[in-house]
Amino acid sequence: MSTPSDRSQEPLMTVRAAVILMLATQIAVAVGVLTVMAGNAWAVAVLAAGGSFAGTVAFARSVIA
Repeated sequence: MSTPSDRSQEPLMTVRAAVILMLATQIAVAVGVLTVMAGNAWAVAVLAAGGSFAGTVAFARSVIA
C-alpha cells in the first residue's frame, strides 16, 4: 500500500504565476481608477479594468519566462 504524498508543503502557485497576477491586478486597478477619474461610470471602469487584466495576463505570460 502506498503512502499518500504530503501536499501541505507544496506552494499554492509558482512565483511566476504570482508575479503575473500581481502585475495584472495592479494595472487593472490603475486602469479602473483612471477611467472613473476621467468621468466615466463605474460599470465602464469595471469593464475597462477587466479587459486590461486579461490583456496583461496574456502579455505577461508570453514575456515572463
